[in-house]
Amino acid sequence: MRVLFPGALPCLLVVQAGAQAPLSFQDIQLKAQPAPEQWRADSLLAERELQLQESRGFLREGPTVALLVGPRRTPGRGTSTDRGFEVDLPLFLSPRIRADLESSLGKAHPLMAEAARREGRFRLRSAYLDAWLASRMVAMREADLGTVDRWLEAAKARLEAGADPAFQVSLVEGERLKVQQDLDEARIQEARTWGTLVALADLPAAPQPLADPGAVADLPTGDLDRRLQDSPLRKALLAQMDLEAQSLRLKEAQALSRWSLRGSHAQEGEDKVTRVGMAVRLPRAGEGAALRRSTQAQVRAVQGETRQALAELEARTASAVARLRKAAVPTVVPDFAKSLEAVSLRLQEGRERPSDALPIRRQLLESQMAFLRRVHTQHLLVAELQTLLPEVNP
Repeated sequence: MRVLFPGALPCLLVVQAGAQAPLSFQDIQLKAQPAPEQWRADSLLAERELQLQESRGFLREGPTVALLVGPRRTPGRGTSTDRGFEVDLPLFLSPRIRADLESSLGKAHPLMAEAARREGRFRLRSAYLDAWLASRMVAMREADLGTVDRWLEAAKARLEAGADPAFQVSLVEGERLKVQQDLDEARIQEARTWGTLVALADLPAAPQPLADPGAVADLPTGDLDRRLQDSPLRKALLAQMDLEAQSLRLKEAQALSRWSLRGSHAQEGEDKVTRVGMAVRLPRAGEGAALRRSTQAQVRAVQGETRQALAELEARTASAVARLRKAAVPTVVPDFAKSLEAVSLRLQEGRERPSDALPIRRQLLESQMAFLRRVHTQHLLVAELQTLLPEVNP
């Protein structure tokens, strides 16, 4: 039992207060930046809203206003100034097509926003899990380097005592070089994964301690076909397809609209002249048919891309479910540290030689890394299915 002296208690409290608590995923979420998926969705929705505004009020586009000023020279009367203005109102006589786009935009907006939110959260969760795994790998490599250093000291002591030949020391020295190289690579990977996380959340530039992801959520995967039909991502893809199709049809109607309302008012000397009339833009030969064919081809391209995206969504979901069922983490976690400690003790007592202990240490280390990767994979698959399937709070 450890006994703390009264004078040591303030120092302990200062150390504990100065220690930085590991960042949990919830902490990172509070500092998250808008995801690229959200910016893309907002950009597309804003572009379609602008298209609606441009055709508002039976106008194909904004009116054109011209102001005219010039001198008038009249023999015997000198010079006067003529003033006038003209206005051109390009008409859009297909309000039903515009109403279809407005209705499609109203339906697509919440669906696309929800899909972008889910994808953005999955991107953040994936970056957090990658950074967590990289930090754990660094910690394991550092601990492994300390183990090999102790083994090297023990091997040198046994060499000096004449208990082992010199090549046993050389084996440990070579292993230490490899462990140092693995540690350097693990630190590089930690810096990369942390950089990815920093790009998605307002975090310090230097890697910070990360909390463990916790227990894996129990995610039901039954009745997959029905649940996939209700997937927010699937609904968003269909809504976006309809939105793009309505946008293309509105552009076609605007391009085929040819009538304009024109008016002018001018003061010419002592006379005032006001004119109102209609104007029509004459089409070129084959222009209308070519425009309709182009629109139809673009609509079919959008539909084809959506069908491909839906197929990829189904394959992505089925793959995640199949992998999740095979990626179960063992319920009983092996005590790798205790096993490694037993090997170290046998080495120091002379009951094991480095040539025998090094392969065992390497196998224990690889088993521990495999366990961590399995935990990482399972959390990642659950997060992906929470993104893809409905009735789950991601």
